[in-house]
Amino acid sequence: MQYLTAAIILISATVSFTGCNKSDDLSYLYPDTTAAIKYQLDWQKNFYYKRIKEFKENPIGNNKIVFIGNSITYSLRHWDEKFISKKIVNRGISGDYTEGILKRLDEIIFYKPLAVFLMIGLNDYFDDNTSRPDRTPEYISNNILDAAKKIKEGTPETKIFIQTILPINNQQYLDEKPQVNFLWPSFYPSVNQQIIETNKILRNNNEFEIIDLHPLFLNDNSVMKRSFSKDGVHLNENGYNVWIAKVKPLIDNISAKIN
Repeated sequence: MQYLTAAIILISATVSFTGCNKSDDLSYLYPDTTAAIKYQLDWQKNFYYKRIKEFKENPIGNNKIVFIGNSITYSLRHWDEKFISKKIVNRGISGDYTEGILKRLDEIIFYKPLAVFLMIGLNDYFDDNTSRPDRTPEYISNNILDAAKKIKEGTPETKIFIQTILPINNQQYLDEKPQVNFLWPSFYPSVNQQIIETNKILRNNNEFEIIDLHPLFLNDNSVMKRSFSKDGVHLNENGYNVWIAKVKPLIDNISAKIN
């Protein structure tokens, strides 16, 4: 009897131990601090892993709609109540690059969301790219399309929307930070030129649906309307209203199917 009791205790302990290790730890879904993201600055790395920690603490969950991108997506969280949907999860990270997105897709794939809205690429261009010659429209657009392909391969039922990169207003940004040389008129290629080329490649893809936001934000000089941005790069409420109006019918349609 003593042997039987001891055996039962041992089996129970083993089941309990292995059960915890098998399914409770989902940290493998998230990049750790050893993940190298090329050209990532210290502030970007700090914010990246601060957000990754928040993602671990508040995982996506089931039957969600995920917005993934950089600071423009991150700040959408202030206005997402305008969608009138509780299914939206924000996976924006300020300062993120296309390579940063590629390293954090495992969580997306694991939770198999209803839909993913992807917008990324501005930060890849928001610098002096003469020192980063590999940062080309072909490279950036390939990264964006690769991210969409990886999501599709991992969770085929998820609807994927690629949103075009928004324009910027160089002078509006320079009004506050005149020392930013890569936004001077003499700089070539300009950030907006690189964005236009990238968006052109994205529009010409034959696999994923494109939400063409870029034209909605242009003024008569083909740059970001000042009335839509607080600094020439990041959107204000007016700008978010334009974005939300464009994608809200899609959100409503997706949400209605499971309500």
